[in-house]
Amino acid sequence: MARITIMDICDGIAAAFHGTIVTLNVTAPAVAIIAQSYHAYTEGQQNTPTVQVVPTDSIVDATTDTDRTTFKGCIKHGRYTFGVRGFARQRSQAGEDMEAAVRMWDALEFILEEEGTDCVAATGTCTFFGVAGIQGISWTGSCPRVWVYGGVEYVGFEIIIDVEVF
Repeated sequence: MARITIMDICDGIAAAFHGTIVTLNVTAPAVAIIAQSYHAYTEGQQNTPTVQVVPTDSIVDATTDTDRTTFKGCIKHGRYTFGVRGFARQRSQAGEDMEAAVRMWDALEFILEEEGTDCVAATGTCTFFGVAGIQGISWTGSCPRVWVYGGVEYVGFEIIIDVEVF
């Protein structure tokens, strides 16, 4: 199997979120989320809702012949962490801002819950973010966040995604 790159995973996460339809406020029309991977950032937010995906951390274990794998496969295990910064809307009114952030966050949680549900029991393989070789994901989220981007305040949230690769 070819090596999975950090860029592949980052792009896969962004692709999973891009175009997700969300209603940010009860009275607002549904809109599509714009997802930007690490190489597609802009100097200021052009439109909201937007998420930006950035790699933040990696931990890779040493390969040894005592790994618990069939036939001593000597598999190197890696955990890669990605931050997903959600920009729901420009900061204006606390209640509406929080509603938009929570609704957008919930829409992305749904996408994450659906990842890996295509598992094939016979082979034990799953696809996460369309990247073959990712073995599992976990995540944490936190809200609210006020991001200052291009000198403008945006309300949103942050999801930290851990990706298991081996």
